[in-house]
Amino acid sequence: MEENKDFDMESIVDELSLSLEQLIEDTLSEQIESCITCAVQDIIPEVLSESFSEFEFVLKDGTAVRPIQRMKVLSPDKSKLLVCHGGLRVDGSSLMIQTRISCWENIAHYQSREEAVEALLRVRSAMEQGASIIEL
Repeated sequence: MEENKDFDMESIVDELSLSLEQLIEDTLSEQIESCITCAVQDIIPEVLSESFSEFEFVLKDGTAVRPIQRMKVLSPDKSKLLVCHGGLRVDGSSLMIQTRISCWENIAHYQSREEAVEALLRVRSAMEQGASIIEL
């Protein structure tokens, strides 16, 4: 039986080893980057909230932002429970809750802007009274 001189097992093993090493390095890099991103997203808002615990500011649209606020808001259909970390706003006919420093989420959609504003006023009133949770 004749040997194939083009077939070099050592070369193939070396090439597979390099490919495997690169795959492991890429995967670890992605995992480390993901972990750091998650840690920063979780820690920074908390640190900022503590730093600005007595601070309140108003955005151009009139939204009052209190970074230390941590009231829970339950949607009318009880499908969402969001923690308000500061602001409230009406966007069209939706009530928006600030869930992080730069993140707004829709908690409820109403048939009119006026209904959404009424809901915002109820939530804001509950905040001012120190409620820890409000059901819309």
